[in-house]
Amino acid sequence: MEYQLGDTLRVDGDIYRVTGKILYRNLNDNCTWFEYKIRPNQGSGEKWLSYDASYAEYSLSTVVHNVSTGGYHVVDKGVEVVDGAWGDVDVSKGDSASFTEYEDPTEEFIISSEVWDDGEEFSKGYYLDENEVEYLSSGTGGYQTNGFQSSGYSSSGYSGTSYGGSSYSGYSRNNNSVIAAIGVVVFIIFGLVSILSNNISSTPKISKYLEKSTVYEYKTSITGKTGKNADVYKSSLTIDSTAKDIIRAIDGKTDDVQQNTEDGDNSIGILTEKEYCYIYESEDDEVLVQISSREYAYSNDSDVYRGRSHSSRYYRRYYYSRGYKSDSTKYDKYSSPYTTYTDSTITPNSSDTYRTYSSSVRQTSTSTRTSSGGGISSGK
Repeated sequence: MEYQLGDTLRVDGDIYRVTGKILYRNLNDNCTWFEYKIRPNQGSGEKWLSYDASYAEYSLSTVVHNVSTGGYHVVDKGVEVVDGAWGDVDVSKGDSASFTEYEDPTEEFIISSEVWDDGEEFSKGYYLDENEVEYLSSGTGGYQTNGFQSSGYSSSGYSGTSYGGSSYSGYSRNNNSVIAAIGVVVFIIFGLVSILSNNISSTPKISKYLEKSTVYEYKTSITGKTGKNADVYKSSLTIDSTAKDIIRAIDGKTDDVQQNTEDGDNSIGILTEKEYCYIYESEDDEVLVQISSREYAYSNDSDVYRGRSHSSRYYRRYYYSRGYKSDSTKYDKYSSPYTTYTDSTITPNSSDTYRTYSSSVRQTSTSTRTSSGGGISSGK
């Protein structure tokens, strides 16, 4: 069962309130699971309730500073990516970490290790039976968007109630009612604006995702003729997994995407509203990602960093065929080497694997945002 911010749960006999929620995805097998930050109604401290729908499996853990894995064995490992974050959590959509999970010989107790950009984090806990997690009540029943609710609990701690007792700063109870009514209207408008802005938001930037994700290691920057840079990252994934990971990170919002299938090169070009992303294998057999603005691509036709000849050729052919014409009306103040381009063009492939995948991700993302009633990735 999926829970929402403010929900009250009975977990292993104790009562908790949900204050944070994260949707993770394992890049190795594309499976997803929820982790809920929960606080006890009595006492202090916080715990994490994890729920894997694929296995109908619950676990309850506490973050610890140091822990020994002696006597435990590895049961799962991989790279996890944040697909959604709500409420009082310190991750954002697109963040990623390497993880390892351990079990003790009884297969009841667990230890988890997560390696983020800013260090390693450990947690220790145990599995729960399904009947040990019980939903008791909703926080408010109010709508929820970006981790903020129209009434009741919110990550900021505001209760959504009136300003105090029967009067406030000399105002009468009636004036208090008017103020409260105005406050409700403001909250509703705020929520609707947030929902609409999430649904019509511009394409997320691939460059920002590559910069934050632990899956990608920065290699170098190439300065172009107009002063714009192209950044190059090394991917820890295959070409296929890299392309799909990037497409998911931007919710499938590609302007165009296509793989080179003509000479066995397998490079993949991705054009978004403002960026040109190119995924290829280097001459050293590394999977590299070159990311730049479309302005950079319009003004530069140099080889990709440490790329083979087929890769550099497709880099130019793809951009000229799928991006140059529209960009020439936007960046006409710059000269472009593509004005004298003489190589062959690329025919759009409607059945391209990544074009189809992008469309599927975009439809799924839109459906998810609509059904949840609010945006994902509420921030930290």
